[in-house]
Amino acid sequence: MEETRKNWWQRKNKSQKISFIIAQVILLLSILALFGLTFCRQIFGDNVGDLVLGKDVDNGFVLIKRLFAYSGNKILVSFVTVFVTIILTFVFNFIVRLCTKGGKKAQTIGSLIRSLIKYVAVLIALTIILATWGVDISSIIAGLGVLTLIIGLGCQVLIQDVISGLFMVFDDYFDVGDMVIIDGFRGYVSQIGLRSIKIDDRLGNIKSINNSSITSCVNLSREDNTVAIEAEADYDEDPRRVEAVLLKELPKLKEKIPQCIVPPTYIGISNLGDSGIFYKIYATCKAPYRFQLERDMQRELYLIFLNNNINVPYNCITVYQPNEEKTVKASEQEKKISEDHEKALRAPEKVSKRKKNIFQHVKEAYDEALEETKKEAQANKDD
Repeated sequence: MEETRKNWWQRKNKSQKISFIIAQVILLLSILALFGLTFCRQIFGDNVGDLVLGKDVDNGFVLIKRLFAYSGNKILVSFVTVFVTIILTFVFNFIVRLCTKGGKKAQTIGSLIRSLIKYVAVLIALTIILATWGVDISSIIAGLGVLTLIIGLGCQVLIQDVISGLFMVFDDYFDVGDMVIIDGFRGYVSQIGLRSIKIDDRLGNIKSINNSSITSCVNLSREDNTVAIEAEADYDEDPRRVEAVLLKELPKLKEKIPQCIVPPTYIGISNLGDSGIFYKIYATCKAPYRFQLERDMQRELYLIFLNNNINVPYNCITVYQPNEEKTVKASEQEKKISEDHEKALRAPEKVSKRKKNIFQHVKEAYDEALEETKKEAQANKDD
């Protein structure tokens, strides 16, 4: 027994241990607070007792007795209402679960109905309890129009979530149990509610996403998934031999890897990499097995290459050291030819003068005659 308890504690991770300790501390503090409230007069004196319990009340048990004496029926009805609501909710949810086991679509509708039952049950129980304590329900119903307007303005996001959830269910985007990618998060749909859906990645992480915030969704469970695997072989290997080996060995993998729906198919050379040639293979499976299929295929392809003496390349670094003795230096003539070529490239380009046509000559002669006439007129004026 002691060993079982020890193993139970050791199986918990760090966060689970911290959460367990915090829960126990909160429970202990709650018990102490309840004890302090019940016997506050005996612990803290009459002043605190009068303030908390009231005058002429010795302890909390006397207060509870008086409450039941004055309003025992109301308290009893409230407790009965809560109890009956919980029982009926459980029964209806159980019936819905039994009636919606026929498939993913039925489970999706069942999840939506259970969410609706929860909200309706809480609303009905709250109405009955308020009526039991003398609250005028008719005035609340009369003001329901104003309340609906206020709720509509203040809970627009909630209304959007509910409407989006209904559209998702009736448009059949996905069902409970489908593998989906929603806004970059991959997992299985574990629950569909009126306001949100829950995605479980099967690694201990459950993400809740509001229905109205879903912008993109990829359903991986509706059709068979195709997995692309690339196997790299050395450049020294004859591609025709590698392809022949793959075409011979790939059909045998259907028996070794049961997740394959059909035997893997060789497509062709996909890339000429830095170290080798990549050969692409396609395999088909169901969505839950795609990652395991990829790992199994990588292993089997390596074994195929290993058993058929096909080299798999790996990265290597070659350090180059220059040999000055083998370096041929340029002769004087070669140096001169190179320098002359550089000077020719760097010399400024000569701008060729364009020949003037007859109209340009006439214009220049006219301008010169006009300038001489102006000078003569100026000289005569000075005389």
